[in-house]
Order: sequence, then C-alpha cells, then structure tokens
Amino acid sequence: MKLKHKIVDFWDRLILVRERIVKWFEWAIFLVLLLAFALIIYQIGFPKEIEIQTKVDGFLREVPLITMILYFVKWLLTNFIRISPKIFDRNQLPDLVFSGLLLLYIRMRLHVPILEQYWFLYLLLSVFFIVRVMREGSLFNRKGMTPSGLFVTSFVMLILVGTAMLLVPNVTSKNISFIDALFTATSAVCVTGLAVVDTSTAFTAIGKDLLLVLIQIGGLGLMTFTNFFAVLFKGGMSFRNHLILSDLIQSDKPNSLFSTLIKIIGYTFIIEVFGIILIQFTSGNSIFNGTSESWMFSIFHSISAFCNAGFSTVPNGLFNGGLRYNYNFQLVICALIILGGVGFPVVLDLYDALKSWVRSFFRWVFFKERFIFLARNINVHTRLVLTTTTILLAVGTVLYFITEYNNTLLDHPTFYGKAVQSFFGSVTPRTAGFNTVDMGGLMQGTILIYLLLMWIGASPSSTGGGIKTTTFAIAFSNIISLARGKNRVDIFKREVTSSSVARAFAVIFLSLLIIGISVFLISIFEPKQELTKIAFECFSAYSTVGLSLNLTPQLGTSSKLVLIVTMFLGRVGMFTLLFGIFKKMHSSSHQYPKENVLII
Repeated sequence: MKLKHKIVDFWDRLILVRERIVKWFEWAIFLVLLLAFALIIYQIGFPKEIEIQTKVDGFLREVPLITMILYFVKWLLTNFIRISPKIFDRNQLPDLVFSGLLLLYIRMRLHVPILEQYWFLYLLLSVFFIVRVMREGSLFNRKGMTPSGLFVTSFVMLILVGTAMLLVPNVTSKNISFIDALFTATSAVCVTGLAVVDTSTAFTAIGKDLLLVLIQIGGLGLMTFTNFFAVLFKGGMSFRNHLILSDLIQSDKPNSLFSTLIKIIGYTFIIEVFGIILIQFTSGNSIFNGTSESWMFSIFHSISAFCNAGFSTVPNGLFNGGLRYNYNFQLVICALIILGGVGFPVVLDLYDALKSWVRSFFRWVFFKERFIFLARNINVHTRLVLTTTTILLAVGTVLYFITEYNNTLLDHPTFYGKAVQSFFGSVTPRTAGFNTVDMGGLMQGTILIYLLLMWIGASPSSTGGGIKTTTFAIAFSNIISLARGKNRVDIFKREVTSSSVARAFAVIFLSLLIIGISVFLISIFEPKQELTKIAFECFSAYSTVGLSLNLTPQLGTSSKLVLIVTMFLGRVGMFTLLFGIFKKMHSSSHQYPKENVLII
C-alpha cells in the first residue's frame, strides 16, 4: 500500500475514534483539576509538615502547564481531526481561551509579583475546577428526571458538599461534630440562618468565606449557576435544558432563557455591590480592627441580607452594641432583604415595563412620536406581590410599634429610632433572620405577629421562603369571594385560575402539616422545653427565617435532625418534592358525576 493510502486510512481511523479520545482528554482535564482542588483543600485546611507542604506546592506549580497542554490538545483534536476541519468552532472556543489564559499565566508569573503568590495559584486552579464542573451542568439533567427532581437533587448535593467542607480542620476554630456541620451547611444552603454554633467565633476566615459561598449559591439555586456556565462556556443549551430551567425559574419565554439568566445574575450582582458600598459607609469602623475587616463585614452582610440568610460574622449579630443603634445601617439591611425577597419574576417584569416606558419617552422627546401607553405594563403577579408586600410591611410595622412600645423600644429614645426598629422588626421575620433586639425579651403578642409573618414569608422565585405572599393573598381573596357568594376569585380585574387557588390551599395545608409534625416530634425529644419556643423554631426553620428564641443551640441531635429536614422542605417546597417523586398524571378522557360534600 502506498504511503498516501496509509495516511488516508490512518486519518479515517483517527476520525472514527476521535470522540473517544476527546472524552479521555475531558476526563483527564477533570481529574487533574479535581486532584489540584483536593490538594488545595489539603494545603489550606489541614495541618502538615513543611516538607510535605513544599512538595504539594511544587506539584501544584506544574498543574497549569499540564492543564494547558490537555486543553490545547483537546482543542486540536476536536477542530482538526474531522472531515471538515474548523479553526473557530463556537462550541470548542472556550478550550482555546482556557489554554491561552493558562499560557499567559505561565509566561507572566515570573514578571508580575502577584502572579507568583501561592494564594493566586490556589484561586486560579479553584476557579478553573469550578468552571469545569459548571460547564458540565448538563450532567445533572439525566433523562427521566423531572425539573423538580433536579432542583431537589442539586440542593442535597450542595448540602453534602458543604457539610464535608465544614468538617475540614482549619475551617473551624475548634472541631465541630458532624451533626453541627450538617445543620450549619443546611442552614446556609437553605438561606435560613439558624445556628447551633456561634458563627463569629466557631469559624475561621476560611470557614466564613465558605459559608458565604454556600449562602450565595443556595440563594440563587445551584441549577441557575450550572446552566448559566453551561451556556456561557459550552456555547449553547439543548431544548430540553431550556424547558427544565424555564420551569425552575418560572419563565414563560424559553427562547430568551440565557438573557433571563444574565438579568437574574446581573441584578443580584448590582444590588449586592451597592449593598456592600452602603454598608461600608453606614456601619462605621468602631467595631472593626482594620479596613479589610470592615470590607469583609460589608461583603458578608450584603450577600447574607440579599439572600435572606440572616447569618452574621459579629458577636450577637446585629444586636451587637456597635450596630444596635445604627439606624441607617439597619435601613440598608432592610432594603437588601426586601429587594431579595420580592422575587426575580417581579424584577424582570418591572425591568421590561421600565424599559418600555423609557423607550417611548425617549422617542417622544427626541423624535416627537406619540407616547405609547401599554394596556398592561405590569402583570397581575407583580401587582399582587408588591401590594401584599407593602401591606404586610405597613401592618407589621404598626403592630410591632404598638406591642413593643413599652418593652424593647424603650431602649431607643428618639421617634426615628423607634420607627426604624419597628420597620426592621416587620422586615426581618419575612425570612431574613437578623435581629436587633433580644428575641427572648419580646412580648407574647409580638411573637404571635412574628409567627404569622414568618409563615407568610417572601415572594415566589425569590431568595426567601415561607408559603409566599401570593399564596396568602390568593387564599385570603378566595375566602372573601366565598363570603360574598362568588364562585371565582378576581384580582386587579383578572380572574385567578382554579388551579392557582387549589394550589394555594394545598401549600397552606402542607406547610401547617410539616410544621405541626416538627413541633410534635421536637416536643417529644425535648419535653422540658416550652411549646412556644419549639413552635417558634419550627416556624422559623420551615420559612427559612433564622430567628430564634435562643433554643436551637440547646437542642439534642434528634431535634436538630428534625429542624434540618424542616429547613430543607421549607426551602425546596413540599410541592416541588412531591412533583419530583410522583410522575405527572395524563389527563383522562372520562369524568365522574359531581356531588357536593358538606363542609360547614
């Protein structure tokens, strides 16, 4: 056989096995980055001898070169070992970009001092590993798994990973038990804020950073991040993934899903950055040892407030003496909580309405075109959320002011201070979990108000929990309609579908059932504790609030497990869990005769 024929034959065989070789390289990249990430955790989190630390750092120094070669060879195989070679394939371009970035780092690290630091190497390799995992977000989208099942599974995985990370020795100032690590990870991922250990003293700086990452990912949802990076670095998303994610974030525009993800992440980033700046300028420097500590405080509390988490890095939380009377700082926290709790569908709807108004106004001013008024600038969901939220905040503020005027508000001599404290006391039970008062000193009436506000919670598709404002509003409207003899629910001149009404009452029933079971179990496990405190903790756990009557740290292992399950069910939603377990039933062609059942 001639040399030309041998080359052609070899090329054809290489094309046939190309996909298998490319997969080998993908696994090689993943395994190298996984090993590097594990060694970084070992370097940071575990005590070791200097000799071992030096050898591990020496190996990590070589990982960028190894990874760059693997990325580049994979890119060559994918683009050139094919019938029609391509230089710039959109789907494979990230591999070339990653290879180029690593080459730039290798060439520049001897000339730029900051690139030579080990902490920069650790950060670089960690980012590459996380991006690699995010790129493979579609691995979670197994065939046969429902969107609800994916959502629940992603939270379980994140909780387990967070638990393992919290057990690393250098993450905590003293070793914590497995149940405490599991409880803390669940509380962070579910953005609850309940704590069995003192966050300010139990965790090192690394541990607090880890909690912040869990809060941020848990607040927005792991599937949001994985699919965002899958689209960003893979160049596209399958139609099935579009449908799955549109169901998870409740978007009715699957064709513009990536732009919706960008808006969600962009909105989160912008609000949190503004929050960081405002907290930095309002918190003062009296309780901090330096500028870096002050900025870390601002970053942590901005993210924790926006995600409605309620975690704090200072002793006694916001009840700390340096923050308790800082009313401007408390108003910033309130604003972040509200902006994170209204829900992303509301934000997107308001964005579209504002963009339409600005466009029409611009064309009217500069081009003298007729100003266009849209018949429905804002949909019913947005109006219902904003109206219900405003009413709850106003009523909660007034009731708190009345019940606590001769109690906790006595510590605040000015009317402005009393008003801010009352407003803060109305905002924080809406799944935020911060407290500027001693929770054990609240009046019984205030505790009952807190139970109601915690149970209602934030709005759908937000960073908060609870049964949601729309559920409460629809159920209340249905009661009014039935009392007036109407057989339908009308809101803002629109009729609410019967399925929405039925779902609202189902959510209410399931929430009370779960909370009731939790209270029953903990009252058995903790017979010496007051029932009011137990109920408060269970309401707080289910609604992912994080407020506590100082009972949680005193609970035993069995009671902590009950609260862990309650927090998880409250975050993912019992309906979501049921949808993930049971298959959707196809509509049947037959219908049974109708018959009334006595209710009252």
